[in-house]
Amino acid sequence: MFKYTLIIAFSFLGIIPPLYASVTYRHIADKSKLVSYPLPAGLQVSENYKVKINNTIVATEQVGSGGRENLHAVNFSCAGPQVIIITASAPITKYAIRPKSRNIKAQVRGRVLTFTISGPQKLYLEINDLPDLAIFANPLEANEPGKGDEGVIYYGPGVHNEGKLILKSNQTLYIAGGAVVNADLRGKDLSNVKILGRGILNGNVRIANSASITVDGVFIRSTNGWTNTLIDCQHTIYNNVKVFSYKSVWGIDGIDPVSCKDFTITDCFIRTRDDCISIKSMPRFGNDTVKNINTDSIYIANCVLVGWAHADGVTLGFELQGGLVQNILVKNCDILASGGQGRTGGHSGFSIVCDGPSLVQNIRFEDIRVENKMEYKNLELIVTEGRRYGTAGPGNIKGVYLKNVSWQNANKPFVIAGVPDNWVEGVVFDHCTLGGKRLSGFKDGDFQMEFAREVKFISGDRK
Repeated sequence: MFKYTLIIAFSFLGIIPPLYASVTYRHIADKSKLVSYPLPAGLQVSENYKVKINNTIVATEQVGSGGRENLHAVNFSCAGPQVIIITASAPITKYAIRPKSRNIKAQVRGRVLTFTISGPQKLYLEINDLPDLAIFANPLEANEPGKGDEGVIYYGPGVHNEGKLILKSNQTLYIAGGAVVNADLRGKDLSNVKILGRGILNGNVRIANSASITVDGVFIRSTNGWTNTLIDCQHTIYNNVKVFSYKSVWGIDGIDPVSCKDFTITDCFIRTRDDCISIKSMPRFGNDTVKNINTDSIYIANCVLVGWAHADGVTLGFELQGGLVQNILVKNCDILASGGQGRTGGHSGFSIVCDGPSLVQNIRFEDIRVENKMEYKNLELIVTEGRRYGTAGPGNIKGVYLKNVSWQNANKPFVIAGVPDNWVEGVVFDHCTLGGKRLSGFKDGDFQMEFAREVKFISGDRK
């Protein structure tokens, strides 16, 4: 049986090297804490990076379909400041620690990169031209279920091959740190289901017509199909979930709320080959008929999003095939990349693509930081003819508020466009910036507009 390693760091922020001592859970003092997890047999150890946290070696995994697209990942839990020491396979000549908004300073000595984090967070590192490295510093777990607890399916450290798991109401699926579950999760007409832990789920999740679903802490990897698809669900929470999709080219989104109500996505890291988060409205999905097609009250916050290929960070669409899509707030997120040409001439940092007869209204993007790696567009708000993923014709976009959004790439366009009888209406840019400068009007950026009205800018000093 594997044991977790628990470390207490007596160092002060920024002092390197520090003094450390290993202790047990029972003797933890109120100082920096670290819980590391073993890498199960069969998973590939990184050939490019070795990582220490507070001078303790932690497992660094290499996962992906090969080459530059591989993701190398470190997954641990902690409280308080942590000193991170990364040794690369070659002398470090260039690096970036993202999101840039964290403003983390590092020291480089040969092949070694050293920096300190203040506590739990998700980071994405680019070093030389090596595959990228993700740092998943989770918060310490609280209220972990036990193996014998009622309604708990418990997966301890090691590899578990399950094929397909059918979820039941009032059930908790717990994947411990150091555990890998190879399975697709399925459920319908459920209530009170939890998927928890610090371990790995290799597969995808599809839940329909259900309520009170919580997914927290796990690292989900998928190579086929939408990774997390929730259809006509209410009261759903995704928190501290890490998602990585690779290998397939299309249709491999991160998290897709389809005709959902009261859906929260917070503190997640998502890197995908299709849209990271895609909000949809559909009358049916596969064999699942949607009882209430409306999409309402979606909240996305504090996420790090990497649209690796054919991907936006956040999109509403394409499939907005009827009903209301409303009351959506995306707040305090970092969008590190978007890319791929797609079906509208290129993906963007975030977007609304209304390809169907839905009415999209009361949508708000606030405190969003869109970094420089936008291959085609900064923003896209469009109504299509409504026939790219369906046959029902176009819908409408009314009332999009963008506040404190910063776009770093001043060379990419903003596309706001409807069709002759279905305009994009009521778009407000409130104290937004482009390339570090205030966005005060159309003259300040490349705005490509057609069949759009009531597009306004607020840029004066706040009182």
